[in-house]
Amino acid sequence: RSVEPAKVFDNLYFVGQSEFSAWAVTTSEGIIILDAIFDYSVEDEVIGGLRTLGLDPAQIKYVVVSHAHGDHVGGARLLQDRGAKVVMSAADWDLMEKANVTFAKPRRDVVATDGYKLTLGDTTITLHFTPGHTLGTLSMLIPVKDGRATHTAAYWGGSAFNWVRGPAAYITPDRPASFWFDTYAKSAAKFSDIVASARADVLLSNHTKYDLTFPKLAALKTRKAGAPHPFVIGTAAVRRSLTVANECGLAGVSQ
Repeated sequence: RSVEPAKVFDNLYFVGQSEFSAWAVTTSEGIIILDAIFDYSVEDEVIGGLRTLGLDPAQIKYVVVSHAHGDHVGGARLLQDRGAKVVMSAADWDLMEKANVTFAKPRRDVVATDGYKLTLGDTTITLHFTPGHTLGTLSMLIPVKDGRATHTAAYWGGSAFNWVRGPAAYITPDRPASFWFDTYAKSAAKFSDIVASARADVLLSNHTKYDLTFPKLAALKTRKAGAPHPFVIGTAAVRRSLTVANECGLAGVSQ
């Protein structure tokens, strides 16, 4: 479902749908899109959303795809055809290229490695391997600005146990369910340590229900000058969300 785009920080904008998130990071040399939602909605939500916000979609230089599922990579080809470079891990480029899909696939472009630093102008986003949701899921650290205050957003790249509801696409003799649960749990623990080192205090997701996008956007509309930013929840709270992910994964391993 279509929703209104919104400015979240001075350099971060929500341009997604009711359930599926896309984010725009503005820099001194162009725009980075984080996840490209579906092929059928990218024009209205991302392109149209940027225009509604007074931003120029022609300035999109990069599209970072957290993982190669259609609700995040489906719109990437359209943005690539209009001049953006698409960034994904090698494992998920492979996954996408082998997938039987109905949308136009982006051409293999930028291949992110673990710890890859994507710099555009005055902004650097750091990409970290957090496999589990897929073998090549990427999570990110994003610098954001709120007036004179600076914060670091932690973007968790894959939030569901897809091998439970769709085992045919995941479960093999050498990768049973325990492999996926264990991989996911280890990635959550790894990213939690990264969050701690970076003192990340903002949590972002590519699905609106996991970071409570809309309640926070509603609170942002009524925020008074000098009041706390609703998306700034503190490093401890960001890490608690990853502890939940880790412990759910560990519980799955022990089944």
